[in-house]
Amino acid sequence: MARILICYLVRHSGHHSAACAVESALHKLDPTVETLCVDLLEYSHPKWSAILQKTYMVTIRRTPEVWEALYDNSFFEYLTRKIRGLIQRGNSKPLVQLMETFRPDAAICTQAHPLAVLNAYAERRNLELPLWGVVTDFIPHRFWVSKGPRIEYVVADEAAAERLVWLGIERKSTHVMGIPIHPGFVAERKTRISREDGPRVLVMGGSRGLGARLRTIRQLDRSVQDFTIDVVTGTNRRLRTKLIRHRNSFRHPIRIRGYVKDVVALMHRASVLISKPGGLTAAEAASVGLPMLLIRPLPGQEQGNTDVLVRHGAAVHLAHDRDINPVVTTLLGNKELLTMMRERALALGKPHAALDIARHVLASLELRTKELVGAAHV
Repeated sequence: MARILICYLVRHSGHHSAACAVESALHKLDPTVETLCVDLLEYSHPKWSAILQKTYMVTIRRTPEVWEALYDNSFFEYLTRKIRGLIQRGNSKPLVQLMETFRPDAAICTQAHPLAVLNAYAERRNLELPLWGVVTDFIPHRFWVSKGPRIEYVVADEAAAERLVWLGIERKSTHVMGIPIHPGFVAERKTRISREDGPRVLVMGGSRGLGARLRTIRQLDRSVQDFTIDVVTGTNRRLRTKLIRHRNSFRHPIRIRGYVKDVVALMHRASVLISKPGGLTAAEAASVGLPMLLIRPLPGQEQGNTDVLVRHGAAVHLAHDRDINPVVTTLLGNKELLTMMRERALALGKPHAALDIARHVLASLELRTKELVGAAHV
């Protein structure tokens, strides 16, 4: 029975969703596999985790230009090398206890920090622990780079693989499989949504209140096209409260939802998605062929996602809320353009990424076991 450690950062984040998707795929392919899915920074350094999360949120809310300047910056990487070395030493008591208790045969990391920590742990103990870095955005940043004999990477596309090669990773260690979304995401449609209601525009508010806002939906409501507005506010209670308070003032029918488990049904039914371009949201939308209108991308990783999605023709970047009305009106009035964007999104999507990753990890472990058994016989 294989034991696989799955590490992410920040609960209810895209990294967490990707980790859960891979975990589900592993159990689907091999019900006997034993997994442990943890936020490694919170587990090993809870105080550092709280400080870093708060610093990140304050920075992107108040001074996003600072984060944009620091993100994927070689000089910033050099300046923070010593600090990261202290956090990523791989010798904290909780981590050591975790590794000695669980004794994983391999580890899968959906964020760069856990990968660096586990690599440091393996180096300190001279372990040949297979490590997998699963990049959850379309463009990997330089902090993903960790050098080790048994580190392999999973990326969204060939351009991302070339980016890692440019950063110093061997091409043979990089696999193009996509961003992992939940297995069966495209097929599972539990929520019943009538097809007689006409077109729908799906708006994802963002769990941290950084995506769609009330004025965003107000601008959408100005469109002359007939459609229903589906709003998913996630854990953003403030937006949900505002929408409920003002729901009778919208000229379009509006459906307000909080945290939704069955978002696939909403994506299948929607004609257009208005959202912040998180890696997992973009991967899910592309997998069902849903054209995207991208608003307020976070500097850094989401700006990179925006560039990729727009370049492939699967999305349009809206610089201002006032652009929503004319763009939605144009798209819903032009079926050929909407169909083209759907086809481009489907070409970009990789709905089976989680299963492909799980299959490859399990096959690698099986091959390694055979090699160890063969060496023992010799």
